[in-house]
Amino acid sequence: MIPTEEQWNAEEAADIAQIARDVNTGQPTEIVLLDDAYQAVQWLDKNLARAVAVRLVELAEQLPEPPRILRRASDVDVALRDREGGV
Repeated sequence: MIPTEEQWNAEEAADIAQIARDVNTGQPTEIVLLDDAYQAVQWLDKNLARAVAVRLVELAEQLPEPPRILRRASDVDVALRDREGGV
């Protein structure tokens, strides 16, 4: 099954942003942002993480909407094939 754009974005976000835990206690300590090689590029405490989240939303609002791929329901394809004589 092909993931939706929202599912793909959520999976990518989960890969990029992770919780760092104390090795002795297992308790969460910070949020770590990872690059494509899963190397930490930024460590964020709770307050900085919240400020970065707000800034990301502000910046995202300035971006143009990405092009959308229009898809039609599979029953439309079947109906069109029937009209064309099963071609």
